[in-house]
Amino acid sequence: MKAVISLNTDPVIAVGDITELKQFPAFRASKLADGLQADFPMLRCPIAAEDAHFVPTGVIRYRTTFGCLPVNNLSLLTIQVQINGVQIYWLADLADPEVWATYDVWKEAGRLPILLDFDEDNERDCTFCVPEIPRQHLAFEQLRTHKGIPTADSVWKTMATLSVSGFLPRVAVSMLPDVRLERVLVNVLATKRVEPFVKSDCVA
Repeated sequence: MKAVISLNTDPVIAVGDITELKQFPAFRASKLADGLQADFPMLRCPIAAEDAHFVPTGVIRYRTTFGCLPVNNLSLLTIQVQINGVQIYWLADLADPEVWATYDVWKEAGRLPILLDFDEDNERDCTFCVPEIPRQHLAFEQLRTHKGIPTADSVWKTMATLSVSGFLPRVAVSMLPDVRLERVLVNVLATKRVEPFVKSDCVA
């Protein structure tokens, strides 16, 4: 699958980031975080007020995958997590050393802590889960040594535009057997390489 999108839009986008377990003491002390160091990287996703009711509160099932998505003339890393009927995408820069270093930590542990951070007006503060991830070599890892490093501004513009284009929700399919997909959330992963391009009107 390849996405071809127009880069002429400038909408509000959702921005996720990488934080550390120690920033959230309640989660750091939970059984889900057993064996993980305080500085272990955690993937964060903002949850807007209108999307909060899609995130389950009871028994949950989840699955996580990593992939590569060609978009126009470059490729993006996709991190997908489905929690019951909600599927969340993070779009990341394949040329970013910070992304690869973080992925290596997750891969070595075989676990990926995820923080769903609700809007400040929501009665729910945040939700924490720790899906297991494969420790074996995955196909997209061959792009670690890809030729040609795209400029950070072109990567940011592509990620930002794709995140609001509606393309991913249109093509998304449920990753969980017998679970209907109810909502697809797409956000871009902000790292130091693209941080200068994160605008003040982003949802973070």
